[in-house]
Amino acid sequence: MAGFAGTWRRARAAPGACGAAVLLLLFLQPASARPQQKKTPTLQDVKAYQEAMAWFKKAEAMIGTPEENSEQQAEFFRKAIAIKPDFLEAHYNLGLIYANQKKTREAVREFETVIELEADFKPEPKTTSIYFLLATGYYELGDAKAALAAAQEGLKRDPLNMQLLKAMGYLRMAGKQEEEAVPTLQKILEIDPLDVDARLDLALIYQKGGKLEEALEQYRLALEVDPKSFAARYNMGLIYLRQARNKEAAEALEAANALSPGNAELLERLGDAYAFQQEHARAASAYEAAIEKKPERAALYSKLGFSLASLKQVDAAIAALERSVRLDPASADAYYLLGDLYADKGREEDSLAAYRSAIRINPKLKEVHYNLGTALAERKEYEEALVELRAAVQLDENYAAAWVNLAMVCERLGLDAEAVRAYEKAIALGEGRAQNYFRLGLLYAKAAQVEAAIANLAKAVELEPEKYRQILREELKKVHSVLDSIRYTEKFARILTGAPPQ
Repeated sequence: MAGFAGTWRRARAAPGACGAAVLLLLFLQPASARPQQKKTPTLQDVKAYQEAMAWFKKAEAMIGTPEENSEQQAEFFRKAIAIKPDFLEAHYNLGLIYANQKKTREAVREFETVIELEADFKPEPKTTSIYFLLATGYYELGDAKAALAAAQEGLKRDPLNMQLLKAMGYLRMAGKQEEEAVPTLQKILEIDPLDVDARLDLALIYQKGGKLEEALEQYRLALEVDPKSFAARYNMGLIYLRQARNKEAAEALEAANALSPGNAELLERLGDAYAFQQEHARAASAYEAAIEKKPERAALYSKLGFSLASLKQVDAAIAALERSVRLDPASADAYYLLGDLYADKGREEDSLAAYRSAIRINPKLKEVHYNLGTALAERKEYEEALVELRAAVQLDENYAAAWVNLAMVCERLGLDAEAVRAYEKAIALGEGRAQNYFRLGLLYAKAAQVEAAIANLAKAVELEPEKYRQILREELKKVHSVLDSIRYTEKFARILTGAPPQ
């Protein structure tokens, strides 16, 4: 609701009710001919009314002149009211002057007086409501509750008044009473299906409430009336993103951008739509355009870094991500990707530091624990690697790759029992590679668990016969071999020779 608008039309004295001649005729009529509810005016009443009307007409004569809404015009209406306190039209016009002078409190006081004098007062034009003016004044004074009450009272008296319906819709929306606003907005659209503002408000309520298809339908109807509605195009794009309909999201956001180019938030969302479709060149371009508008938004640099990394532009991606973490040192995801990119460039210490920063910010990033643990294992820092890899599988017990690396680290540290459990878990999760069966078989052989050792070694040889038979033969040449517990068994001999099991 847009507050007091422009210069309002004035109320004129009611025809036939304010001329002295008519009043005198009424006074001279016999009592039986007078309206039953009217008090017979005295000569003093007539004189007072004439004086008040004289001031009223002086004020009225200023309408349409440079003196309209001036303090002098207001003073003339005040003089009329001083003489005749129940001069309805004078109170109303004085209220309009105060409104146009931005003296809201004084305007409200006059409009309240009008309603006290005549609750059903209808100014010209008839579409204007005294209750709308009063609601507007209350709202501008910060009393949203009183504004809502005024609008409700007005609608009781004039249920189809569009001015009041729109005011009610606005007040409900502004007061975060979206559900209560729905019937009002629906009523507005029932009266005027072409009211785009009401349709957009209704769509937004549906959108906030998760009724996305209903919201989309309202936005489509709004676009039928106004194809250049930025709000409809933009919000449709947001809904499509939420629904993972990324191609449609990109199309809607592109259309919105064509209507109002350069909106940073729109460009960011457009970049997201492209990125979700793996169109990283277009995504990077959109993010860069958004950065021109909002160069201090860390998330934009982070997203740009991800797209540049996907384009194999590693140096540019690192630069973007470094800018992101400078602006927002609490971005775990940015540090995570920086760790990967530093590793790609051979910057081991920087990579480890970035991973540790990511974990410090968000200890629940299982992939970072995995990457850090793996990097530490490659540096033979097994104790630290063990901590990180254990954390990864604690966060996700189905993290197969982490179980494999954990098993290998446990082997290096002599934690054979834990290594066995880790290999078995990895294989159960789909990591049934020859190497994993082979390492598990060796651990069982070392523990003299003959059947388990032979079963796993046989599986490794089945998957990669030449490689693992050769490794086993080389291991058997050792005087003290991990295979000593099974070297003389018939089943193991069959594995080496390739003879079928009996």
